[in-house]
Amino acid sequence: MYDTILVAIDDSETAAAALAHAIDLARSVEATVSVLSVVDSGANPLRFGVDEVDDLNRTVTETVAGVVDAYDGNGPAFDVEIRRGRPDTVILEYAAEIGAETIVLGRHGDQTLPEAILGSTADRVTRLASVPVTVVPPALADEHGDN
Repeated sequence: MYDTILVAIDDSETAAAALAHAIDLARSVEATVSVLSVVDSGANPLRFGVDEVDDLNRTVTETVAGVVDAYDGNGPAFDVEIRRGRPDTVILEYAAEIGAETIVLGRHGDQTLPEAILGSTADRVTRLASVPVTVVPPALADEHGDN
């Protein structure tokens, strides 16, 4: 069914839940999980310097390690990538690049009205993806705790 599952994570509470969901799915179909985190360089180019990217890299690595540890070595194969750009665009381009058959990402529950009208990353990826997309809600993140 799936050989490669792309999970896009950030430093949000839903990231660990999205990653856990991707791992569960990958285990059930014996797929590889490609973990992607995107530094949004479109927002404020001065916001992300070397230190911020290092912090993000550390956060992503810790999130992946924490969730993988919860599976006691029974998880799928992984690869981790950090890229810069507009998150929805980078997610879709990377999915095509690696031949992902599905995309998993978290939905943020704290959107303001303008964000909801303009569309979130999850909304744009869902609308533009050529493969199935699973959006993990904040409620599922609460069930997984702080992995």
